[in-house]
Amino acid sequence: MPRALISVSQDGYAYLSLEGATSRYTDTGQAMAYLGDYARATETPVTVTIGDGAQGVDVEIDVTGRIVPAETAETAETELGATRSPAPEPTPGSTSARDTDDTQPITVPAGADSEIDSPGQEHAPDTSPASAQSPAPAQSSTSAQAPAEANAAHRATDRADRAGDSTGPGTTDAGSTADEYPLGTPYSGPAAQAPAAPKQKAARKQPPRTRVPRTGKTRLGRLTVPGLVLIGMAILMIGAFVVPNIVPTNATDSPQTIASDQQLNPASDISVEKTDDIVPSFANTPTWQAKIPGTASVTASDRGVLVVDGGNLEVLDAANGTVRYSGQTDEAPTFAVDTRIDGRAALLWQVGDSAQALFDGESTPKTYQLPTNARISSAGTSVLVKSGNKLATFGQDGLIDIPTPDSGSTPMAVENGELYSADYDGPVVATNISSGDERSIGLESPADGLRIIKWISAGHGKVIALWGEQGASTNSGHRIQLVVHSLEDGSILSTVTTTTDIVGEMSWVRGQGGQRAYIGPYLFDLETGLLLVDASGRDINLSEPKGTIVPCTIDSEAACLLAGQTAYRSDTRLLAVADAGNLAIVDGPDSTIRAYPKKPATPGG
Repeated sequence: MPRALISVSQDGYAYLSLEGATSRYTDTGQAMAYLGDYARATETPVTVTIGDGAQGVDVEIDVTGRIVPAETAETAETELGATRSPAPEPTPGSTSARDTDDTQPITVPAGADSEIDSPGQEHAPDTSPASAQSPAPAQSSTSAQAPAEANAAHRATDRADRAGDSTGPGTTDAGSTADEYPLGTPYSGPAAQAPAAPKQKAARKQPPRTRVPRTGKTRLGRLTVPGLVLIGMAILMIGAFVVPNIVPTNATDSPQTIASDQQLNPASDISVEKTDDIVPSFANTPTWQAKIPGTASVTASDRGVLVVDGGNLEVLDAANGTVRYSGQTDEAPTFAVDTRIDGRAALLWQVGDSAQALFDGESTPKTYQLPTNARISSAGTSVLVKSGNKLATFGQDGLIDIPTPDSGSTPMAVENGELYSADYDGPVVATNISSGDERSIGLESPADGLRIIKWISAGHGKVIALWGEQGASTNSGHRIQLVVHSLEDGSILSTVTTTTDIVGEMSWVRGQGGQRAYIGPYLFDLETGLLLVDASGRDINLSEPKGTIVPCTIDSEAACLLAGQTAYRSDTRLLAVADAGNLAIVDGPDSTIRAYPKKPATPGG
């Protein structure tokens, strides 16, 4: 069995060593996504050691690309043996790494007490043997708005347990995790299953990710989220839930549409440039800075900068760097996100079976007791809590119970006092969490003869789904439609023709600030639902967006920051873009958090 090593370096990148070659990824989740692809393509389980230099944890990826305990992997191999031909010798495939977000919806299987699972659900009759045996994925997001973490070993085992409980046809692979964001961001949902011989992707060609082994010793240092525990969460959340380019018409109410690979796609016109700016379009002189311990883990959002060092936890004011709250913690936070509780903005973080919410204007957080082994999803503007078959959300006076949807439905998000859920082929049902009243939202079909083959995500006024012809599934190789619908009336905001190889099992990763979201190589405006960037023709891998700026890598090696249609080469560790896009918060290499102001607008610019 191949063994892989993932090390998190001083610069925050994940270095993956496999079969004598080392590659750099923007985060642990992206590296795990590649290993999931590798395991599926070679039909070989992989043992993975994740370390920060002082401590480490071992997990295993089975032949279907899912993170499982050792005993589960063995069982899966036995079961798959009946339907698979003998596995070939392991050879690295040229599959692309995938980011996922742990904001995936929660499936409530008929008569089963399931955990929070991925929103992705396929029609059972069209599910392949492999996917039929694969359980539904767990909820991510990504750097802070999206894209928090839990103990890797615990979450990996927990994930396997959910797999056993779920009856949904969705699958969870190594890449389908992510809350979302490090901390300070919600996490969202899932990731194309390759056969024994990797498929050639007509729409997207990527080179192998192997690299020449590095000679120098990689320095290991501070992680972006509280300790190794958060690395584990990155695996489960990369970190909270959908397509190629579209050419909008002049009419503001017309949906985006792109019909084929041959159609002109302005969103794919991406340039790569160098920059002298620490953050593109921001000044290089900070408005404030704050020194933090070199061993601290840090994440940021509009609501504040969360700094954890051992048992000490501080929240810095994002506006000026002053300490808003200082306290003690027995464990490292496993989840943090900006949210709204009863209409009030708050920074919420989870520690074990409790959560704390620091409301705007207050210096002391409110503590909530959570059910044992509760899961949290922040796909919507409010946070969804799942324990067994019970659902709840946060209120100012405590947890508020939410009516459980019908068996077989997938709860996807909570916002504006409603729970959004759906069964296999819709419609979307909005349930008032106070009265239990329901309303149905019928979704406009992108074309005759198409049906929903997978729910990707919901929240922020949008629902994202994959549509395909009869017989299509997330790993069938069909051309499909990735569609963004309005939750207001079910109308189409944008639709794109793509393939299952590109987005079939990918997750929707919502970014910090709630302005951007991406799935695979496609970056969207979360406010309008329109496509902004199509990176499928370039070897540019996206990570959790920070406001309107997206951390990325070029050629799976060089770090970059994507702003507009330009990828700027930069090693800047961008934590968040706050204050309505006017302040960029950066984690400096000298253990100093700095906030840089937006440059003044130039005449005519």
